Order: sequence, then structure tokens, then C-alpha cells
Amino acid sequence: MNYRIEAIIELLNEDCIVARNYPLIPYKYTLVNRLRSIGCLTKSDCLELSAEALVSAGLPDAELADLFKRFLVMYDVKPQKLKEIDTLCETPEEKKAFRELYQLPGVKHKRAFLYYKAGYRSLQAIASSSPEEIISKTEETIQKERLELKVPLMKEVRTHIAVARAFTHYYAD
Repeated sequence: MNYRIEAIIELLNEDCIVARNYPLIPYKYTLVNRLRSIGCLTKSDCLELSAEALVSAGLPDAELADLFKRFLVMYDVKPQKLKEIDTLCETPEEKKAFRELYQLPGVKHKRAFLYYKAGYRSLQAIASSSPEEIISKTEETIQKERLELKVPLMKEVRTHIAVARAFTHYYAD
């Protein structure tokens, strides 16, 4: 998924990334502004830049430039992940919803099924919700339908919301 670089501000947040990416957080605003000023407007544009260009754009060294490039692709969906949808989903509506929900990091059939049952059938639905609302609705769905599933953790939900916002509000292609 290609997104505009403004999404980096949403995604580089301690609430929703793994700790190895924390060193990038202090540079996110400067980096986005400088990248924009050199005409680097999307994730794809950034991936084409050299480490030297990223250092010129605000990162302190080549090591953080490499980390930044790894960060940019960490939310890319592996094609094999999407292959299981056709065998697990029963209706075209379910398949469509799961194709969107599978774009969220760590989401596979069980989590997509829980979100789907709780009424979250698109990235936009996730993006426009609060973490508390998602946790409450999924918990309620688990109890009501007697599902043997676990309620998502707060950090997981915050990550899903941030990625859903990046992929909907900042979509570039």
C-alpha cells in the first residue's frame, strides 16, 4: 500500500510501533517536511531515496536511514497472507471485508473474523473508531456470540487504527 508521507506522522508513534523503531520518532516532523520540500511525496518515493538523501532530509546517519526504509515496508502485506481468504470466507461480502482487514498488521482469519462480527468490515470503519470503542465492541461480540476468541490488546488496536488511517486518509495510489 502506497501512502502519502504525512502518514508517517500517524504511524511513527510509540503507541503503535515496535520499540526498534522508536529512534525514528523524534525526526518524524522534520523528515516529513524536508522530504516534501524535495518532492518526495509518497512511501514509494521515499523507498527510492539513498541513505545519503535521507540523511540530508533530516535523519542523523545511514543507520537510521536504513531503519527508516525498513519501517516504510513493515506494513506491506505479503501476497501469501491474502491467499487464505478464498478458502476461509463464505460470502463475497466477507471476502471483500477480509481483504481490507488483512492489510492490518498481525491480522489473520481469527482477528478479521472478530472485527467482521463486531461490525468492523473496512479499514475506514477501523480508522474512524476509538480504541476503547473497538475493544468494547469486540468484547461484547465475543460474549454475545460465545466465541472462543480473545479481545485485542490496546496497543494492537491503536496500531490497527493508525495503519487504517494511514491507508485511508493518506492513500496515494
